[in-house]
Amino acid sequence: MKKLLNISPEQNRGIGALSVKNPVLVNILMVTVIALGAFSMLRLPQEQFAEVPFYWVNIIVPYPGVSAEDLESSVTIPIENEFQGIDSLSGISSTTSEGLSVVRVEFDDGISQQKFDTLFQDAQTRFNRVDLPDGVLNPVVDDFSSADFAPVIEVVLSGDVPYPLLRNTALNFQDEILGISDVSSADIVGLREREIILNLSPERMAALGLSTTEILQAVQDRNTTVPGGTLSTEGSEFLLRTLSTIEGIEDFNDVIVRRGNGDSAVVRLRDVAQVIDGFDPDSGINRLNGDTSVALRVTKVPGGSSIDVVSGIQSFLDEAELPAGMTVTLLNDSTVQIKDSLSVLTSNAVMGLGLLVLILALFIGVRNALMTALGIPVTFALTFIVLELLGETLNTNTLFGLVLVLGLIVDHAIVIIENSYRMQQQGLSRHDAAIVGTNQVVWPVIAATGTTVAAFLPLMIIPGTIGRFLRVIPLTVAIALIASTGEALYFLPSHFADWGKEKRKNGKARREPGQWFNAIRIRFDGIFAKLYPRRGLVLIAALVIAIGSFALIPFLGQDLFAAEDFTYFTIDITMPRGTSIDRTDEVLARFEQRLLPRVGDGEVLSILSTGGSLSGQTSVSNSSNVAQINVDLTEAGEGRTRSIDEIIEEVRVELSTIPGPEEVLYRKATNGPPTAAPITFTLSG
Repeated sequence: MKKLLNISPEQNRGIGALSVKNPVLVNILMVTVIALGAFSMLRLPQEQFAEVPFYWVNIIVPYPGVSAEDLESSVTIPIENEFQGIDSLSGISSTTSEGLSVVRVEFDDGISQQKFDTLFQDAQTRFNRVDLPDGVLNPVVDDFSSADFAPVIEVVLSGDVPYPLLRNTALNFQDEILGISDVSSADIVGLREREIILNLSPERMAALGLSTTEILQAVQDRNTTVPGGTLSTEGSEFLLRTLSTIEGIEDFNDVIVRRGNGDSAVVRLRDVAQVIDGFDPDSGINRLNGDTSVALRVTKVPGGSSIDVVSGIQSFLDEAELPAGMTVTLLNDSTVQIKDSLSVLTSNAVMGLGLLVLILALFIGVRNALMTALGIPVTFALTFIVLELLGETLNTNTLFGLVLVLGLIVDHAIVIIENSYRMQQQGLSRHDAAIVGTNQVVWPVIAATGTTVAAFLPLMIIPGTIGRFLRVIPLTVAIALIASTGEALYFLPSHFADWGKEKRKNGKARREPGQWFNAIRIRFDGIFAKLYPRRGLVLIAALVIAIGSFALIPFLGQDLFAAEDFTYFTIDITMPRGTSIDRTDEVLARFEQRLLPRVGDGEVLSILSTGGSLSGQTSVSNSSNVAQINVDLTEAGEGRTRSIDEIIEEVRVELSTIPGPEEVLYRKATNGPPTAAPITFTLSG
């Protein structure tokens, strides 16, 4: 029997000794870390992408009934002039169409969020100084982030029901959804503006000597709030104002147009006009599978959980009572991608864990392999704790970073386990082998972690939108690598010392793990012995292969955010400028007629059509000559066998014969942050 060796007092120190001599503390810390990590994972907000601020200020000014040329001179140009010279200005761009002015003020990418908050307040102050013409509706001054073009989910109400009922139900749903935790907004798309029509009687007006101007002025005076000054009493002071608002048809009918002497001389609006309560037919066209619809685009607050938002909406819909004939459809559910990413991470982690245990068991035994594999849940738990403390979320990029680092976080544990196992084979007890084996590789393990982290951290300082979008990936990788190093240096030595078995003391020989590899090692030694004398030729061959490999890079396709396709695509329809909304709707209906037979064929779930509005990645265009169709598809694993590109190409051929549109653009939903077109042309002057 081989006698166990002893180690010197100098060797019985360091982090290895600290771990081995405190097994109870190590186990308590490990259980605590795993428990806290599980709580952190459950508490982390879940979303598709981390919210990316763009440091833009969008100013939207509606001015109904005004041509683009007049709107540009009276609204757009004064706004642009007011923002000239603002601090950290990168550029000003504007889009002016009939009845709508949109001005975008872009600031430098390198500013901080605190700096942008100050600039946003300055932008609001500057806009308030702009002298807007009478007739302008309520303007909107808002910042812009990735949440504005990527709603969490869309709730679509549709059915063969009267439009006022559909509209009121949508408004009620909006109020209820806004009360759900983490919901930031629930913008209604396709909601027609309420419109009061006054059909004036020329004969009655002529008989009473009334003009259109008098009637209009009377209605305006009736629907106004006038401050009345201050009423002071002993010890108190009251602000006075005169309230006069019109809410219903009867209020309009009761408007006094002219007042004479006596009640019989009073002329009311009902005496000279017919008041009709209706909706502006040009203010919005929205259909789902051919039925009139209204959509609510739900966004969440920064740092909120998309999973919680969708769960809250589904709970509300389960309890909501819908009018007969009305249905609710959920579209563009972003949590599908989140759940898919979580599924990929879980499956990869389980697969990696199994392969890790299998491979290590072949070389260092099953017991040592399981101790090494234990580092994966401990490392992930530490990573989730730190991510929660930093205010991050569990999103596609975070999960990508975890999947990316999955194969790296056990490297340090393998080095320590293998070295400790080697020390045990040389005659040390498991306790001493754990101490010496760990202390020998402490600095190499730390250095390896430092070099790997240093390779990822520069990704955190990439400028622009892409840099802000990718920042969380190197952050997650760095946290996981540092956590795995701490686990391997402090937790693992104690486990190796206490959870293993000493060598047999009865002198019987035992087959050690990894002996099967000796035959392969002997053959490798023979090959290496033949190649070593020709090392110069081997080096040249290696360089040629490396150069040849790098030379193939230009022939590879480049896609920074290659991933599973989002299960929908859009069709953007642009009619010639000046086309009426009725003509645009007529062409839109032809597109729908061609597409509706596909609904329910196993590939297409629904067709959502919008007339008079076209949503891009970073902006929304409102004009009578544009329309958009969203085609929602089934998931690849739920009956759809073809790719989205194949479906788009087939649809493109089928719809190409429809006359009328000036341009038809088919867009597949992209993965990642919004990007501009490959080539853009800008004419200015």
